[in-house]
Amino acid sequence: MTDANAILSSMTLSEKRFKHTLGVAEAARELASVHFPSLDLKSVELAALMHDFTKEYPVERHLELCSLFGIELSEEDIINHKLLHGKTAALIARDSFGLSDEICSAVYWHTTGRPAMSPFETVIYLADYIEEFRDDPSCIRLREYYKKCMEKERDKSVALLKTLVRSFDTTIKHLISEERTICETTISARNYYLKLLSERTKA
Repeated sequence: MTDANAILSSMTLSEKRFKHTLGVAEAARELASVHFPSLDLKSVELAALMHDFTKEYPVERHLELCSLFGIELSEEDIINHKLLHGKTAALIARDSFGLSDEICSAVYWHTTGRPAMSPFETVIYLADYIEEFRDDPSCIRLREYYKKCMEKERDKSVALLKTLVRSFDTTIKHLISEERTICETTISARNYYLKLLSERTKA
């Protein structure tokens, strides 16, 4: 399997994006160690390094890659180009680096999330949101919220679920404030984890 150095040497990211990527790798390893210790940390690191691999590609390049690999784009994808990099990075992870389906799926869903994410997908999705170099106020608040939940909750899975719900709420509120469309998958994910949290806390 491709190693981290091969991915790092192929990156064409700005300094800020590169720093963020390294932050995601560190956060993902920490989240996996705490919540899903059975995950392979080397694979987790590779997914983290790949998650924004195409983030700074021009829109035309994203569309070209999707067309080349037969990826059908939804109306949401066309309207919100920021959703494309997860798809194209997953394509490159598979076809250029030969990475596993597990890794590619985590890269694919890291922006929107989805209902019933695998442990691997969960780690990459949340690490992208709360890694230490994210300086957006909403990211800082979510990072602090996660830390407080981890201190407060005896059941660490509840802390994780609460943070996931809060992350989706934060994204949805932000998109509403900017009068932008909201990915239906994100809404479904929010509802799924809210229900799961309710069931877990009632048990």
